Amino acid sequence: MVRILLASVVHPTSEVERRYPDLGLGYLAATLRQEFGTEIDIRIVDKDYRQALTEYKPDLVGLRSVSQNYNEAIKIAQMAHQAQIPVLMGGIHITSLPQSLDCHMTLGCLGEGDQTIVELVRLFIDYGKLPLNDLEKIPGICLWDKDKLMFTTHRPPIANLDVIPLPARDLLPIKSHTYMFTSRGCPYRCRFCASSAYWNKLRFFSADYVVNEISTLVEDYKVKFITFYDDMFISDVGRLKKIAAGLDRSGLLRKVKFSCSCSAPNITDEVARILKEMNIVSVGMGLESGSDKTLNYLKGRAFSVQKNRYALEILKKYGIAGNASFVIGSPEETLDDIMETFRFIKESPVCLVDVYVLTPYPGTAIWDYALAQGLVANEMDWERLNVNFEVSYQKAILLSQQLRREEIINVYKKFRRQRFWRNLKNIWWHPFLIDLPKVAINTLMERIYRKLH
Repeated sequence: MVRILLASVVHPTSEVERRYPDLGLGYLAATLRQEFGTEIDIRIVDKDYRQALTEYKPDLVGLRSVSQNYNEAIKIAQMAHQAQIPVLMGGIHITSLPQSLDCHMTLGCLGEGDQTIVELVRLFIDYGKLPLNDLEKIPGICLWDKDKLMFTTHRPPIANLDVIPLPARDLLPIKSHTYMFTSRGCPYRCRFCASSAYWNKLRFFSADYVVNEISTLVEDYKVKFITFYDDMFISDVGRLKKIAAGLDRSGLLRKVKFSCSCSAPNITDEVARILKEMNIVSVGMGLESGSDKTLNYLKGRAFSVQKNRYALEILKKYGIAGNASFVIGSPEETLDDIMETFRFIKESPVCLVDVYVLTPYPGTAIWDYALAQGLVANEMDWERLNVNFEVSYQKAILLSQQLRREEIINVYKKFRRQRFWRNLKNIWWHPFLIDLPKVAINTLMERIYRKLH
């Protein structure tokens, strides 16, 4: 039996990173089980990596990491390499920047890994190792051949997502509020987001598949609240209507509530009505800015402050909480532009708010800009890309050409204070109130850890 350790590389105390289990690894585990059955044994971890390597003694290690945690991924790869365990590196970072593949990693899985990992495990089962000559025949990977980074042929994305089995949630900690995906990809090309490049194109699980997964979560895992984590859950209105009808027929609407994420231009009166009918009580949107100049720079001409405001008003009309995230610190954004966003937050009916400082992630247009400015490189301290600006604001990479670091820090703190009071006021009637005790405890532990380290 081949033992496979799948590790989600996250910061050990980060509340937001550990809020939900890694469904990406759950999909891989389910696909491997479907293919190999009792030939394999799988464990999924998101902490205590050294202990897992020592006690579980895996034959193969698969890692998933975003850019800000890639330093930790390299450390885990080094531990596995010392134990002579092949390391398969996957996820959005290595897909976006394969040149950063560490020498202790056997190979990088580029893009969607469901089919790739099956072929890699089959190769290992057949040979007890991963021979270079055979690896060259597997599409969708990169690896070092001496000092040269070699790429195999491109692996096309899975055309019919319904062939993918439900994630192996028995390997994951599933709570009463959990999440699921009903699609992969995004049709937009926001400058700061690598999602569209990673997934290549937007694809959907069918309405029947989605309703079946919801039923499984409710009946088998006693879930009471489900967040649809898709980039674009509502973009196919026809499918949305079928999901709503399927939930109604099955009686599930009496048993579970939902939240989702979407893009503001897709919110219409019809869509909001359907969301209300299917018991969606909260919608999250990346509104990004209260300045049309900044918003057009970040997301393109399809977006506007007026559309953002309209989306929030429509959601409010149907009694759905409209949450939003905002980004400050674009290269040409002035303090006046930033304060337009601040005023938008104060004056709009937005419920819960998150605020970020623009960060250059590999695979994005913003990364290309930062690379041209000499601010980033293929080898660097990846913790400088931490999305949580308050954690490392003195070493974070800033892209603003208009404001000094201290000015960015001061205005960010002003936004954080506004965020705190707004969220504190609204959380008591918001459906996310059920998460508050856990979030508060984990956030406190995170802050204690930062002070001690």
